[in-house]
Amino acid sequence: MKNFKNIIAYSLLLTVGVSLFSCKKDFNEVNTDPIGKSAVSANQLLAPALVNILSVNMSRNRNLNNELMQVTVDINDGEGRIFRYDIRRNVADQTWNVWYPELTNLRNIGTIASQPESLNKSYQAISKITEAWVFQLLTDVYGDVPYSQANQGKDGVIEPVFDKQKDIYLDLFKKLEEANTLLKDGTAIVSTGDPVFQGDVSKWRRLGNSLYLRLLMRVSGKAEVS
Repeated sequence: MKNFKNIIAYSLLLTVGVSLFSCKKDFNEVNTDPIGKSAVSANQLLAPALVNILSVNMSRNRNLNNELMQVTVDINDGEGRIFRYDIRRNVADQTWNVWYPELTNLRNIGTIASQPESLNKSYQAISKITEAWVFQLLTDVYGDVPYSQANQGKDGVIEPVFDKQKDIYLDLFKKLEEANTLLKDGTAIVSTGDPVFQGDVSKWRRLGNSLYLRLLMRVSGKAEVS
């Protein structure tokens, strides 16, 4: 009986040893995605970010405009339906919860495009324009919001300060002016990664200037932002 127990013990030890050895042998080759990437390019970040932001904007506009004004009434009834004037917290939270995560991607576009090996002034500018656009949406909807310390969780900033709307607007003007200067060179971008203007840099520049005009109209008559 004792010998039998010893055999079982040795067998278990042998099995564990072989298993551990097998886990190490060719581990990197077997467990590495052959088509996976450890780095991402600016054009790969742009399209998903724009699509996600525009999708939530269009969804919210449809829900609040069509349903609230009874232009559209859903055949399916139930709780939390806007056409029933049952507007819940998630309606206000939805844009916040989409805009801020995508701001990280938009900011990363500028970071990547500023590196020597992937330098591209147009992507730097597009990063600034899209950031300004989303932050303008955020502060117009919610008022004072995290701005100067926003999206810095990886640096340990988990409770960013809420900046005043006036200060946010003033910095957005600077951001758009910088973008306009960067786009003067007209550096080419990947057309397939741009679902909005299909790589037409001149249209991005016009968008930046149009957004600048919109901000000017929003602060018109506000002495503190003059």
